[in-house]
Amino acid sequence: MPTSREFVLVHGMSHGAWCWDEVVTRLRRDGHRAVAMDLPGHGRRAAERGRASLEGYAQAVVGATVDAGFSHAIVVGHSMGGMVIQRAAELMPARIAHLVFLAAVVLPRGASLLEGSHIALPGRALMRGLAAAGGGAVQYPAAFAWARWMSDLAPGDARVTAALARLTPQPLRPLVERGDYARFWALDIPRTYIRCLRDAAVVPDRAAEYAARLGVAPIDMDCAHGPMLSEPEALIAIFEKMTAV
Repeated sequence: MPTSREFVLVHGMSHGAWCWDEVVTRLRRDGHRAVAMDLPGHGRRAAERGRASLEGYAQAVVGATVDAGFSHAIVVGHSMGGMVIQRAAELMPARIAHLVFLAAVVLPRGASLLEGSHIALPGRALMRGLAAAGGGAVQYPAAFAWARWMSDLAPGDARVTAALARLTPQPLRPLVERGDYARFWALDIPRTYIRCLRDAAVVPDRAAEYAARLGVAPIDMDCAHGPMLSEPEALIAIFEKMTAV
């Protein structure tokens, strides 16, 4: 049995705590403590779109960590969640034992996600246009969401059907806000980057650049953007091996 650890799991764009359900169940089965939270404007907090911001996101992570009583947490950020755990680490460095960036953005000082990430200029314009049409939030068509995030699962797979039904519009504000991140880059918390080799959202070359920003070599998984849905057991095996003492 691996040493019991504390895991805080942070979702990405349009997702919610639900995307971690299988991982949380399996981690707890293995004797670990694990929590996932809905960021404001997502999941069961979808009605709180007006509270969605980089700071609001980070405070949700801090709140979940404190409420769980964690003091030595492994904090995992998926996709957009990368920038969220960067800020959360600034707010609670003493509670974090390890930061894990899973197919995640890693932003430099003073950047927003739209400026400092993998999203090309046409994609940024598309997101702004969708947000303007959607009252300040981006709702991707189901076929696009599948192709970008879940393409290692068949379109009719029950996991895809369930996930697509639970996606919520992504508030634009947190994506255009610039974070300072100066304190993050001064921290010496151990960091890991997990790269997904069939990722259509954070493509492998870009993921390698993010890992290099962190000063680490990526750990590779042969999957698309969301291994918490398609490869939960393999993902947990990486978590447990990486954090073994």
